[in-house]
Amino acid sequence: MVLRIEYLLILVLVILVLSIIGINPTSQSAITSKGDKEILFQNFSLSEFKEDTLGKRILAQEAIKYTTHFDLKHINLNDEDGNIILADKVSYKDNSVYMDNNVTLKSKEGLLFTTENIYYKLKDKLVKSTADFTLDFNGSKIVGENLEYSMKSRDVSADNIHASILFVSTL
Repeated sequence: MVLRIEYLLILVLVILVLSIIGINPTSQSAITSKGDKEILFQNFSLSEFKEDTLGKRILAQEAIKYTTHFDLKHINLNDEDGNIILADKVSYKDNSVYMDNNVTLKSKEGLLFTTENIYYKLKDKLVKSTADFTLDFNGSKIVGENLEYSMKSRDVSADNIHASILFVSTL
């Protein structure tokens, strides 16, 4: 009994075609081994020095630099005008800062804003919040929503304001 090579090749070809048809390949996205985190800082501080003033200063418990943005935790931001902003979580991207969880803004005039989140445009020095806020000033308490505060012109605007204003007489 002689086995012809052509039959063997046809058998191998049939097995190959059936295995190609039987395999159902799926497309999966590639996973980079590096990730997008570039660097992690613990007890991070950044200061800007100017001739006459200290400039801006940022203190954070933790700072993570990603390829597109920074994430900071438990920050204390002081600007050159004496304004202070405290927040639990911060994201910095494209010259804008989004702050979340227990945000407190204290201006040099003594205005004390507390809210859950704010959006701060660094170039315009404009603070916006869609969450409810509380403003304390010289014993007066103002509650509202949709806060807009210009740190340049010191203009404040908001919606649904409820105020308890304490007048202090000067004698």
